[in-house]
Amino acid sequence: MNNWTPLWNFCVESSLWDESDLVVKVFLTMMAIKDADHVVRFSAYQIARKARKTEVEVLEALKVLSSPDTKRLEPQEYEGRRIKAVEDGWLVLNGEKYREMVQEEMRKARNRRAQAAHRQREKEKAMKSGKPLAGENSAVSAMANGDHAAADAITTQALPETMERAPGD
Repeated sequence: MNNWTPLWNFCVESSLWDESDLVVKVFLTMMAIKDADHVVRFSAYQIARKARKTEVEVLEALKVLSSPDTKRLEPQEYEGRRIKAVEDGWLVLNGEKYREMVQEEMRKARNRRAQAAHRQREKEKAMKSGKPLAGENSAVSAMANGDHAAADAITTQALPETMERAPGD
């Protein structure tokens, strides 16, 4: 079964990035192999094989990852622990939080696409009917008042994405 894990750009700003390369590599390996319920169902030996490290090195990294984060002073979820030993492996503690963040980003992206499609349909409908596009009346008023910058801004926003814009627009 294939699984995927988002890699948020702010991970390089976290205190994880201040850990040794060994700890970072073991954690990223665990993120890549965890199940949908955020549990890594492998022994230290098996994680070591996947991370291309020794079992001793992985045990050392697991100890760091399951200990409170001493690099940051402000309060953190789980005291900064990243994993927790469970009966059948290792639970990634913030896994559900990050899954919810992915779901929220995906929802926002769907909404953006739907809104863009709706706006495009409305523009096409207005163009076919001969009715003014959104902002056209405002642009005409701005031109009449001599405010060419405002008129340009309005018309640039009102142009359908499929229309070519002149250089400088």
